[in-house]
Amino acid sequence: MGYEIIWQDKVLKDLKAIDKEDAARILERVKTVLVRNPSGLGVPLKGIFKGLFRYRCGDYRVIYAMDLAEKKLIVLHVKHRKDAYRS
Repeated sequence: MGYEIIWQDKVLKDLKAIDKEDAARILERVKTVLVRNPSGLGVPLKGIFKGLFRYRCGDYRVIYAMDLAEKKLIVLHVKHRKDAYRS
């Protein structure tokens, strides 16, 4: 059984700024692939982003957090890789 996905409000804005085909591909991969094993597929971030994970979808990065106790995947941002780690 997979994780419940919680989308932050910022993600909708992020996805609108992306090409529609790329946005659809990212949504599909998060809903079908990442939700099954977010800790195994994602890469833990370091430094000020410690506690967060990233998942690569082409040139884009899905930045997310996990609540292991409640089996929730909290998607925080979807950004191009050059902008993903800027504040």
